[in-house]
Amino acid sequence: MAKHQGQEFHVLVVGAEVYRSDSYLHQLNIKCTLLERENRLNERTRDWNFGIYHAKPQFDECVGEDISSRITSVLVDPIRGLSDKDVFPMLNAQTGEMILQFPTPNVMRLNRSKFRALIAEGLDIQYSKRLRSIECPSDTDTVTVHFEDDTAVTGNLLIGADGANSRVREFLLGKEKAALQPMAVFGCGALERLPADISRKIRDINDLYFVAYHPEGPCAFMALHDVPDPDEAETWQWMYSLTWPDKDSPTPSGPEEIRKNWVFHAEKLAEPFRSAFLEIAPTATIWCDRLAEWPTEAWDNRKGRVTLAGDSAHPMTYHRGQGLNNGILDAAYLCRGLNTHCRDGKPITEVLEAYEKEVQERGREAVISSGENSRMVHDWEQLKKSPIFTMGMKPLVEGK
Repeated sequence: MAKHQGQEFHVLVVGAEVYRSDSYLHQLNIKCTLLERENRLNERTRDWNFGIYHAKPQFDECVGEDISSRITSVLVDPIRGLSDKDVFPMLNAQTGEMILQFPTPNVMRLNRSKFRALIAEGLDIQYSKRLRSIECPSDTDTVTVHFEDDTAVTGNLLIGADGANSRVREFLLGKEKAALQPMAVFGCGALERLPADISRKIRDINDLYFVAYHPEGPCAFMALHDVPDPDEAETWQWMYSLTWPDKDSPTPSGPEEIRKNWVFHAEKLAEPFRSAFLEIAPTATIWCDRLAEWPTEAWDNRKGRVTLAGDSAHPMTYHRGQGLNNGILDAAYLCRGLNTHCRDGKPITEVLEAYEKEVQERGREAVISSGENSRMVHDWEQLKKSPIFTMGMKPLVEGK
């Protein structure tokens, strides 16, 4: 095991976001404990999928050869696999006409729950750990995390990977400075199967995913989520996203109010989008919230004992698919730095200074750009000037 001032260096990770960091640290033989608020793996009933675009080299670096060799098993359609001919279609939601499509070669769309189960193999995960407080004593170089079950864990570095509403970020910056900034966009989502005829029509548009923009503001996205039987279209499960601009209305709450908003905007869509969105409205569990962001700011890492990664460091909107990909870069860069500390003795304060300078600059730019993109794709006059149209899924800064 790696040593820190003669002792075993121990990394604590609060939150489920960076299993990829845990996996990398495991490869580097650096002790790491993941502290997970859920009571068991994939306890949460809500699921989704995500795409890895520009961060694939860093992803492979983080998860290692064994996981990389089995990643096909957790794709949304393992039989389909990867394709260097993949494209992302963008359509007119009012007419159904193609506006633009850009290449996304070998994009990996991963089923979240299946991916988490795969990457959790061999990791030290403690469940039912809901954060209560964080303590950084002045007379030691350790950090102690206290939980609601009256337990505590002490280590040398705490990585806050506890999502957009990060409690660790709040500890570092204070509640007001760490708070998310609400946007003038609502977002709804669902997972559901469709009758075979509608499901096939949707997959005829693109067999992986698409987005459709409406001149009146709504943005409709669908992505394949699970394919139990490739020959039985009624078994295919789809991930839905429906977003629309709204500055002043209260957030829809309760199933009926959420469903009412869903139907109101879905009825504006051209076929087959309209049928796909309206078909699931009566029975699907639909979540809804106002989108929010936090343009990354510098934080005090408590003399190299606490830092942030993933959505905790740069919570951003999702219309250009940059959140996860930036989180993967965080994991790769931070773990490389920790390796120089544990292997070569580079001071942990210098490691975090370099990591945080990069992640704070890159994260802030990505949050601001993603937020601007989300505003523009809901404005027909600005749509074709938006980053998704001018850059596709490319990063603002190439990974290294």
